[in-house]
Amino acid sequence: MEIPKKLRSRFGKARFVQSLGTESRSVAEREVHHIVAAWKDQLQDDQWPTMNVSARGNTDSQQLLHPVVLFQKLRNARDEDHRQAILNEIDLAAWRIGSINVDNIGDPPSGDPEAQRYHAMATGQLVTFIEHLDEWLATSRATAKTRDMQRSDVKRFAHEFQMVQDVARPDVRRWVTKLMNDDGLAPKTVQRILSALRGYWRYLQSIEVAGEEHEPFSKLDVARQNKRTAPQSARQPYEPDEVVKLLDAARERDDDQLADLICLGMWTGCRIEELCSLKIEQVKGGHFSIADAKTKAGWRDVPIHRELVQTMARLIENSEDGHVLSGLKMDKYGGRSNGVGKRFGRLKTELGFGSQLVFHSIRKTVVTILENAGVPENVVADIVGHEKTTMTYGLYSGGLSLAVKSEALAKLAY
Repeated sequence: MEIPKKLRSRFGKARFVQSLGTESRSVAEREVHHIVAAWKDQLQDDQWPTMNVSARGNTDSQQLLHPVVLFQKLRNARDEDHRQAILNEIDLAAWRIGSINVDNIGDPPSGDPEAQRYHAMATGQLVTFIEHLDEWLATSRATAKTRDMQRSDVKRFAHEFQMVQDVARPDVRRWVTKLMNDDGLAPKTVQRILSALRGYWRYLQSIEVAGEEHEPFSKLDVARQNKRTAPQSARQPYEPDEVVKLLDAARERDDDQLADLICLGMWTGCRIEELCSLKIEQVKGGHFSIADAKTKAGWRDVPIHRELVQTMARLIENSEDGHVLSGLKMDKYGGRSNGVGKRFGRLKTELGFGSQLVFHSIRKTVVTILENAGVPENVVADIVGHEKTTMTYGLYSGGLSLAVKSEALAKLAY
């Protein structure tokens, strides 16, 4: 929940965020109301948010300010006298934590590790890992969707490493291994997370929060682990008869929109968002043009397969919003594939297909069929929008003619 701008200095952050600690949506929907109500109470309260003292299983009936809140107060001190008063408040709070933790009579409270950590956080010697996350994202030129993923990736890391000073290379390496082995994340996903963390870390270095010589996210050998995990995590193609099974199942469920999407995918090899964002004006005679693709190679003309002609004509005639697949809702990032993509996910799961088989797997099926039909790789690359790896075709060629691509695509059969 967003915090009003005039109150952000009090809380030291721009929004309230809290995990509901459950995978169940129904449980989450029950719990969220209590949390939001507590947030609203904090916004209405003229006092700073507080934390109960709970150390080594012992509790104190009184309350202390969170050390991050004290640090924000320290940074906003009006003058030296005010600053000294806040420092005294920090000293007293740390002493109280230490006094709860004393195991032996005569041990000094100030020597307690938990009290020392509290004092270091409150005085700014320890910095929470996500403290500068918002300002880093504000400097990014990435898309809104990419920024949201970067925020999620950094927060995932911060769940394990709460302080900048907690980040050590050996621990990061173990965390990466856990992501791949225990959590089952694909190497490509782990690479994306590490890319976000490296970018954020460079920002922390630029504002002198992290040391220039400390590089905990470099050379983590994800590629080497990729060789061990790729066979289990890589997406696989459907068998041709399995694609037909998906199409028939969508029709049996009277989900015409999903059936049309599958039909478009199986006869073109296009990505799901390319199909969902395809406009009528991009269809010209016997082909359609893909624009604004994810790569330069994706900008291409795709012949309309003979099995797709009638479907394409019907979709164009019945469209009510200028798109070939009419009636899809746009998400907050401007994409149109989210809803129908989830319906496809539910359908393929109901039919017993696992996580390695997704809508993108139909694209792999198209490539596999064309390869087995003897279509040259450079021709298939031009049809599906892949980069050509050779200098002659990749750098110097202007691309294949529609006639050549149409002849090749005619070999696609189920």
